[in-house]
Amino acid sequence: MADRPQMPTQFRPAPPWGNSIARIVLIVVLAVLTGLLVVLAEGPSAFTFNRWLRSPVQATLPADILYRFSAGLAASGYEAHIEAVSAHRLEQAAIALYEQNALGPQPSAEASCRLAIIYAKSGYQEHAGEMFRRAMQRDTEHTKLYLLLMRLYTDQSVEEDSLLERVALLDDQDQWLAALTRADLYERVGHTHQAAELRADWQRRQVLFCQIVGALMAFYAAMGVGGIAILAMVVITWLAGRTQRKSLWRVPWSLVDVAEAIVVLLLLLVCISMITAAFRGIIGSWLPSETFNAILMAAGYLFAGACTIALIIYRIGPRRDAWRLLGLRLHNLAAQIGQGIAGYATIVGLLIIALTILGQSGIEQIVPMALKTPLEVFLAARNPATFVVYFVLVGILAPIVEEIIFRGFVYPALRRIMAVPPAALASALIFAAVHISASLGGVLMITLVGVVLAYLYERNRSLIPSMITHAMYNSFVLLLLASYVLV
Repeated sequence: MADRPQMPTQFRPAPPWGNSIARIVLIVVLAVLTGLLVVLAEGPSAFTFNRWLRSPVQATLPADILYRFSAGLAASGYEAHIEAVSAHRLEQAAIALYEQNALGPQPSAEASCRLAIIYAKSGYQEHAGEMFRRAMQRDTEHTKLYLLLMRLYTDQSVEEDSLLERVALLDDQDQWLAALTRADLYERVGHTHQAAELRADWQRRQVLFCQIVGALMAFYAAMGVGGIAILAMVVITWLAGRTQRKSLWRVPWSLVDVAEAIVVLLLLLVCISMITAAFRGIIGSWLPSETFNAILMAAGYLFAGACTIALIIYRIGPRRDAWRLLGLRLHNLAAQIGQGIAGYATIVGLLIIALTILGQSGIEQIVPMALKTPLEVFLAARNPATFVVYFVLVGILAPIVEEIIFRGFVYPALRRIMAVPPAALASALIFAAVHISASLGGVLMITLVGVVLAYLYERNRSLIPSMITHAMYNSFVLLLLASYVLV
């Protein structure tokens, strides 16, 4: 009698849940340990990504970009034919964001300081003084800086020599703001030649910044138009009833394996974050801080990702098609790259549609939403070499590692028991949760991105398109930040 043919190995069911009780207990223990380490590290805000969500930089950066963009437009003499991108409109949008962050439930000292400078330069001295006092109340560490700025902009009786003696305090601000206030100080004390040189250089930088950001936003708008067209075709296809119901996937791993990998990844990230923080405290002063921090961050992230992927490969078992099962398929590469670009366009199109429905489709809304990503650490960089390290990490390596874990491993396990929509949403929520984002806007953005990435993998059964989309999403934000810091 002939032997019964065996089911292909890639379609064998995963081990039953009953055999996984010990592993489930271990997973719970590791999850509790991770939570305890987070508490010992003074809560989630102690970690790099969450510090961004609560940092003053996160509050002022979108307004800073809009204000500098409006200054660049004004300095270039460009007269916009569209009111939405006029210098006056963008400046007013920036002021509104500053006021929101200076007077809101979680007021920002940096926003109060910027608002005070704008008020003073517009002739509202009393309002400027009040904003400076608010800044001093919320940020006692920089009291001397705020006192200097208050005397510079609101007190005409201050002696010129006392201002010049403290000019170095202005360097405690962001580079673009330090240059602006330094020019105002030199003009105030009568050093008109130095003031004119500084102001001309400042205006030149704002024009360059405006050109770079304008090019990025034009690219963003083009992607949005293409994304809306793609979404229209998807809706038409769905209404025509041409979509086919997708069958459940069969992969040799289960949700227990997924939970194990996610918990291990979180534990490693927490431990590495604590270890690298201590390491920087011990020897960080011996090395250039920017380059050292960038390399240390990249090494820690890659170590955590590599260990998690190694665990995934171990759970899949010794098989030749392990990487193929995880979605690493290189067939028809050009078409896959095109799918990835289309995926990014779809994300931008969805964002533009959402903002349009809410009546907030101007550039002043696009910029803050585009920055709903925890990237405070990159704003500490002050040289192009450091940004190259960050770009390789965030724009290339992170999309590869995260797509293997979240789309290649997490999503197929969910598709074993769910249809496409709930599996895509569940995998996207896990993806957002691992980013430990405490901002509602950040959670929504990352979830939206995760859903699109899951649909790309469902459509192509290859991770190449989702990696391309993920890389484009990260790279756009990083280029925007690079222009803000380096120009």
